[in-house]
Amino acid sequence: MSVDSFIAQGHGRSTDGSWDCGCVDGNYTEEALMGPITRAFVDTLRAHGLSVESDVDTGNDRNITYCVRDANNARARIYVSCHCDWNQAPSGTYPICHPNSPEGLYLAQCLDNAVRARIPIGTRGILRRADWEVTDTDMPAVIFETGSIRQDIDILRDKAAAYGTALACGVMDYFGITYGDVPIAPSNPNVTNPPESSDSDGDIDCRFGDENIVVGQLQRDLRAMAYEDENGNELSIDDDFGQATEYAVKRLQSCHGLEIDGIYGPLSDAALMGEIRQVQETLVAKGYNLHVDGAVGQQTDAAIRDFQAKNGLGVDGIVGNATRAALGI
Repeated sequence: MSVDSFIAQGHGRSTDGSWDCGCVDGNYTEEALMGPITRAFVDTLRAHGLSVESDVDTGNDRNITYCVRDANNARARIYVSCHCDWNQAPSGTYPICHPNSPEGLYLAQCLDNAVRARIPIGTRGILRRADWEVTDTDMPAVIFETGSIRQDIDILRDKAAAYGTALACGVMDYFGITYGDVPIAPSNPNVTNPPESSDSDGDIDCRFGDENIVVGQLQRDLRAMAYEDENGNELSIDDDFGQATEYAVKRLQSCHGLEIDGIYGPLSDAALMGEIRQVQETLVAKGYNLHVDGAVGQQTDAAIRDFQAKNGLGVDGIVGNATRAALGI
């Protein structure tokens, strides 16, 4: 017997029993903000006759590793994981689906359009990227970044029930279920099929001249792994794929034996994600509580800086030669 959906509340209890609050901004934590949203999401789906399994029912006692395991064991038809982005992220939704999953992309579009029809928020596009949570699931899966913990805090805090209901409407749209008793807010001018942050084949493709949030994350990842501009300076995080970013991508490609064309495609992405995963896995082995996802966010940056401070290194969040040596990688 299968269930219609597995809905995961982001972060919570880790596999070692420690508590993972996700990103933080002042008194707000990702895990706490996602609780009411996920609760409303699950309750609305059940009220419309869908079978749902969720860690929100058990005090958010499972991290994503166990959520993916349980979703697969339950043979869920879809998987959605609720998150919000760190305090340096811009405003807007940011769904993530696997690059080779047309159904995952369709689910992401349904969720994003349903939210923006009911919630006054824009979008940063749909990112098609092989993050772990959408790779190891056996069904169409979406990591739904509901917004920035800083820029969108009023919505995440004050419209949690409406947000969760909107996400449920997106799932019902995906399944083709009629739900006339769920009110629809006035038309949101932001609603269109959101732009995809990838090429037409679903693979990541960033190159000179691009300006978007995906470039910003690329710059953050390159900077953290010590890839610099042509003058040996740290990369600026400005969302603009200019000459400095192109040079850093070429250095990445050279280090990994890839074609040196300065275009950040799937092979370059896999190489950079592999470096970041190695750092994350090593930090986890040293007792740091963070997700191994191949991307540098608030938790990974904080862990790197804490490790540097405790080992008498320059605290800059960059894993250069000295930090790599101290980590043993």
